Amino acid sequence: MKTLLTALIAILIATPTLAQTPSNIEAVEYDPNGAQWFVSCGSSTMLSTSDLGDSWEFFGSANATHGMEVMGEVLFVLDNNLIRAYDLNTAEQLGTASVAGASFLNGMGNDGNGILIVSDFGSGRILKVDATDPTDMSVATLVGNTGSTPNGIVVDTENGRAIIVNWGGNADILAVDIESGALTTIVNGTGLGNCDGIDMDSDGRYYVSSWSPNRITRFSNDFSSSETVVSSGLSSPADISFDETNHILGVANSGSNQVTFHQFEAEVNGVDIIDSNEASEVALLGNNLTFQVAQPGNYNISAFTLSGKLLDSMAIDIPAGKTNVSLDRLPRVMQNAAVIHVGGTDIDKSFKLGLRQP
Repeated sequence: MKTLLTALIAILIATPTLAQTPSNIEAVEYDPNGAQWFVSCGSSTMLSTSDLGDSWEFFGSANATHGMEVMGEVLFVLDNNLIRAYDLNTAEQLGTASVAGASFLNGMGNDGNGILIVSDFGSGRILKVDATDPTDMSVATLVGNTGSTPNGIVVDTENGRAIIVNWGGNADILAVDIESGALTTIVNGTGLGNCDGIDMDSDGRYYVSSWSPNRITRFSNDFSSSETVVSSGLSSPADISFDETNHILGVANSGSNQVTFHQFEAEVNGVDIIDSNEASEVALLGNNLTFQVAQPGNYNISAFTLSGKLLDSMAIDIPAGKTNVSLDRLPRVMQNAAVIHVGGTDIDKSFKLGLRQP
């Protein structure tokens, strides 16, 4: 017995301590004060990383189930139907607020001046939380019923409003005045299903995560235009957070329990360049082949009949960033083809023109 016990102890000593890994994740939040990211892991724990997910560690004994917001030196989180406040430096819990009649607290935004805006997914309510004193928070109803299933929230402080994305098919995007509670529809049908998270970059543009399709869509600051900026490596992307200083978008993928980080560079000549760590993509959007590539390259566009007969082929140089290639500018035989194929070192994709999908 002594020999067996000694052997077990030796094995335990020799075995390295396993790194913490996110699980049951729903939300990610960037802390610019400590240059760290937080991820919610259900009601049992919360993790943080300072190296973009290469390693994770416990944030004290804090826990969060859904939305999180850094405001000043405090991390506010949703833990089921409670709102908790934690000191960013010590992980000490500063205060807790319960929400009477809460059904499913989900998304949260802040105005940077002591006010939190929270969505109640189950009841359709939007709540306003005075968190000026994190030890004594008070909760009021801002909107009694949005008529939708509100999810992610970001506060547009410049315009005094909260922007809300919704669950469901062809989901709308709403805005609510954070003083009066007046509700308006900003986008009447996004074409996206089950929108989950939303955040802004330093230029006031909006990033929205959706489950159908799995992607990140970026809207202009007035919501007049949109584009797909991430369409690979995602799995049921839930809450998101944008690091405005380093131009990094963090995504909590609830389907894979992974936080993915997507590096953007500052705008150059009107085009946002995605870092070389981001995979190149091409999509058929309307009448355009839309390329989003990390590095400039040469791509081959080929046209086929439905039976696979090659009709024509051409090479095209694509610069780094986003480029639209109109089908109308391709040779006529290619415009009338049944299938278009795009090939290159990092892209291999076909599209049926009649269906406008790969």
